Amino acid sequence: MCGEKMQNIIENHLYKRSLLSYLLWPISFKYSLILKLRRLLANQGYRSKCKIISVGNIVSGGSGKTPLTIFLAKHLTEKGFNVAVSHRGYKGKFEHKNKLISDHSDVFDSARDAGDEAFLLATKLPGIPVITGRNRKRSIQILEEKYPDLGYIILDDSFQHLKVFHDLDFVIFNEIGGIGNGFVLPAGILREPLSALKFADYIVFNGKGEIPWLLLKYNKPILRGGYKVNRFYDTDGNDITPVGKIALLSAIGLPRSFEKTIKEAGLFYEKHYRFPDHYDFKDKAILQKIETELKKEKIDYLLITEKDFAKLRFIEHNLPLVVVEVEFKLLNLEEMKM
Repeated sequence: MCGEKMQNIIENHLYKRSLLSYLLWPISFKYSLILKLRRLLANQGYRSKCKIISVGNIVSGGSGKTPLTIFLAKHLTEKGFNVAVSHRGYKGKFEHKNKLISDHSDVFDSARDAGDEAFLLATKLPGIPVITGRNRKRSIQILEEKYPDLGYIILDDSFQHLKVFHDLDFVIFNEIGGIGNGFVLPAGILREPLSALKFADYIVFNGKGEIPWLLLKYNKPILRGGYKVNRFYDTDGNDITPVGKIALLSAIGLPRSFEKTIKEAGLFYEKHYRFPDHYDFKDKAILQKIETELKKEKIDYLLITEKDFAKLRFIEHNLPLVVVEVEFKLLNLEEMKM
């Protein structure tokens, strides 16, 4: 598949230093200087009446921001706080305007058009208002006006958003991607230099592996977390045990993370259809080709992430989908002060 080839090219270039990486490094160096200057010149931004928690990263691609956001929202709610969530709504219809897609009682019909991650937040956080829009200041103001008793607003993917004051910044890394080849875009996966970690309050390491020493040098509290498979379910929401020949399909930032989760669940898969992050699956010819291959190879189940099901549930197809519900948990929660 072309998506898988593209993913391999990206991984070879961004996660390992290569000739291309070094050729692009001068551009990355100049970009790094601009980003550092941007941090230095930024003022404190809009200060909300609520506590603002930013969940973000400094690497491009998947690290676990949205699962961490879900965990923190549930954790704070269980502690008795009123919580709301703001998401940019990347590639959704409301990215360039601010729209509430769920409230304390309902997930609105508009949520399906808000982007895969925003839809996932709304459906995984019943009773917690979720708003989309890249203008975070306006999203916060809307939430403040509508819910004056809010204690916390969590901004998913907001570490680089400097127009709003953050009371707490969580910066998450995935053990599989790590810091890539250590270079800033376009020579590596870093969205800004690692020195930006001095502005973080907590570093979250998603995985059981060894923490890169470059993350330890900033003397920030490090929280460890990981995924646990809660259940497998079919497109009607019924629990199912995927016994038989299995394949995977994903359009996420770090597909190897999904593969690792499946292996740790004790399952073996025949192949993995990998597409670029946020791929919309609207090309029916591609879905039909996958369906034909699955039948030819006698694949019984096609396992997907809940993020991908947020799109595929609204697309007509005959794929034998099984959704993998995972939960992210912090393992040393006692070290988090909020």
